[in-house]
Amino acid sequence: MGKLLLVTLAGLFVTLSVLGREMPDDGAKAQIGGDSEPQVTRTASTPDPLYAPDKIATQAPPQVVPVAAVVTPVIAKSRMPGPSLKPSPEYRTTEPPEVAGGSLWVVSAKSLNVRSGPSTSNSALDRIQRGEQVLVIAQRSGWAQIKIEGDGIEGWVAARFLTPAN
Repeated sequence: MGKLLLVTLAGLFVTLSVLGREMPDDGAKAQIGGDSEPQVTRTASTPDPLYAPDKIATQAPPQVVPVAAVVTPVIAKSRMPGPSLKPSPEYRTTEPPEVAGGSLWVVSAKSLNVRSGPSTSNSALDRIQRGEQVLVIAQRSGWAQIKIEGDGIEGWVAARFLTPAN
């Protein structure tokens, strides 16, 4: 194993020393392609302290850069096709619709017990399912007093399982 590693390293050394080339110095850089730094030109609005009207014959006027070369056009980004984006329901800041006698909420749990009082120790009067709309009359310590108009059910449910109706 050691011999194989030594032979491999020796082969790499010989290959790099024979085929490898050094970085060109500054003189070679000028021959290859010149400096890679950009050339700065002066515009007509930049005053030249050496340029004076009496030296017109001895000095060339400043270079003028075309405006199209200096200013890049700004292209307005088009909107992606499709409907406008809206935040997901859990991040919306909407208030429940106000209805006479309370506000309208929707059940978010799969099934929710309607109890006779604001506690789990109170008896369950009925059960409501996900998506049903309820009218919240009052709230107290994490419990909401609800009323269901069609069924005539009135009781208490855990408020964390209710979301505002949109």
